[in-house]
Amino acid sequence: MDNKELNHFFNEYLRTATFPVAVKVSKTNELPPKVKRAKDIFGYPIAFCQGISMARRFGRTIGFIKEDHACPLTIPIFGYSDNPDFAVEGNCVYPLYAKTPEAGAVTQAATPQMEAGEIGSIVLAPLNKADFEPDLLLVYGNAAQIVRMIQGELYNEGGAVTSSFMGRCACGASIVKPLQTQKSQVVIPGGGERVFALTTDDELCFATPANRIQSVVEGIKGTHDSGVARIPTLFFGVSAKPKFPPSYAKLAEYCGMTE
Repeated sequence: MDNKELNHFFNEYLRTATFPVAVKVSKTNELPPKVKRAKDIFGYPIAFCQGISMARRFGRTIGFIKEDHACPLTIPIFGYSDNPDFAVEGNCVYPLYAKTPEAGAVTQAATPQMEAGEIGSIVLAPLNKADFEPDLLLVYGNAAQIVRMIQGELYNEGGAVTSSFMGRCACGASIVKPLQTQKSQVVIPGGGERVFALTTDDELCFATPANRIQSVVEGIKGTHDSGVARIPTLFFGVSAKPKFPPSYAKLAEYCGMTE
């Protein structure tokens, strides 16, 4: 499938409220000629999660190099620099997300991080408008829609989708982790993404590397065709025999509805 066919597929089978996002990662800091940098669009750097929201909600294609990032946490996550000693020691996690610096250091060590030089630029685009082959695909949805992605991922080979949740730095989970492992990830957006990027309280993200996209598509269709799970959800209560209060019986008799 090309990008427009993929977008049509996800729209038909998942009905997500926002566009799937195509992600292109390059080791160089040069963007395609038609792609505008975030800083050039707004006049100032923005958080990376804001760029994702621009692509999936408003259909904008947007590019990032190091200077376009407003969130300092993304700089070491994307491999633009190493973490300084005070960050390694947990002081970017403590006291906001950890009781002690020691606990913060454990969380910091678990945060995905690219090797230096592996990312120079990133392009985000709504899937239907992306004129490139994605390295990653990000699909945002509710729990029912994301579980359909999980079912699609597991359809051909079985197993389980294994993901890590830190409650922060979701860009590490959605970009770095699938690039490094070449496996799909379920991502719970962190507080920053909800504050700055307007990600709603009921939204999750499913991040799929390029090598898994076609298998996920086949799996979503296969599980849909089997009837085991679909969007919209199949509620069996719709076909259940209704039961009404006893006070309705006289009216039912009057209307000739009694068996």
